[in-house]
Amino acid sequence: MRIFVFIMFLFSFVPAVFAAEAGQLALDELLQRLKQHPEIQAYASRAESSRHYARGELGLPDPMLNFQVQDYPIGSSRSADFEEKMIGFRQEIPRAGIRRAKSEKMQVEARKTGLMAGYAFAAMKAQLIAVLANRQSFREREKLLDEQENLFRSERGSIKGRIAANRSGASQFSMNEAEGAEVGIMRAELMEQERETEVMLTNMLGDVPEIALPAVKMSAWDNDPEKTYPVKITAEDVAMAQKEVATRTAEFGPNFEVQGNYGRMNNGDNAGTIMVGVSIPFWSSASQKPRLAGANAALHSSRLDLDNAKRGVIEKLDYLKAQIEASDQKIELLKTKNTYLETSAKALTREYGAGKADFGMYLKARRDALSARMALVQEHAKNISLIADFNHYFIEGEHP
Repeated sequence: MRIFVFIMFLFSFVPAVFAAEAGQLALDELLQRLKQHPEIQAYASRAESSRHYARGELGLPDPMLNFQVQDYPIGSSRSADFEEKMIGFRQEIPRAGIRRAKSEKMQVEARKTGLMAGYAFAAMKAQLIAVLANRQSFREREKLLDEQENLFRSERGSIKGRIAANRSGASQFSMNEAEGAEVGIMRAELMEQERETEVMLTNMLGDVPEIALPAVKMSAWDNDPEKTYPVKITAEDVAMAQKEVATRTAEFGPNFEVQGNYGRMNNGDNAGTIMVGVSIPFWSSASQKPRLAGANAALHSSRLDLDNAKRGVIEKLDYLKAQIEASDQKIELLKTKNTYLETSAKALTREYGAGKADFGMYLKARRDALSARMALVQEHAKNISLIADFNHYFIEGEHP
């Protein structure tokens, strides 16, 4: 008997495990397709663009090739005795500190864009899970609406019989019709919402997949905002502001210029010249200093933005966590309520069969039980959506 019980347990448990694994594999496949969405790919392209710009900032300007003729004779001038023909080049060498700082700033921008891509993908993933949860709830609610319509038809027949026997009035029939119309309104709203989810899925994936959504677990939250996308992205803004300060500081350094020429004089002598130039920050008080002060002010502003982002994320996640906990409690209470209502409906079924209860009481108990199940299905979908929204703030290595 123990072996038999164990085997029956396996037969009941193994299919559920396989179904959960199949659902997770299907969701993983959808997430891979989601990474190909144009919005996500655009972020990836922008990050690649910034990395290329970062390498380009380290380069030097193109050199200038020049050809020079000095004391070229014009008309009857005798300056031909002093004529020179020279060929040479000129190379500007901008401040190394500026080139390095600009390159590092573009690298930071590439990191920020990568984080923004991850954040956009996480938000789209949360939206996908919410849409799939809602579609799953739509199917369950449609079945419950079918049951409600059957109950209204049964009640309608009962009311007609009672009216014929002068035991009920037309008002009850009108009330039944009004409640039945409410079910039709709910069905129309479900069809509208389902159509909306189909459009959203088509936008995200290109089609409308049919999968069983696996369980969605809530990420751990230890009040550390540094693990979240908004804070990490804002921190990169601070890093970019620091690189801007480094750029403005480097402007106080000198620029260099190298120029070389070679040529031949009219008397046949060869000649060459080499020139090295260096800039002097003579106008720094009017140009570099104000820009450096502005960069420092922007850095201070970005640090304040970072502090504000941390506070905002903590507030948002704490509120979402409270909503999820309240939703969990509502689900348990709805399950308890549903159990009692189902028990009451079964008892009224027996009492009605024994002639101890009115048919209207039985129908009301069944409608109340269906309403509780409807509320439970809706709360389950809401709970999954809240968890998905909560999870999408965290960096978990899901960059596209």
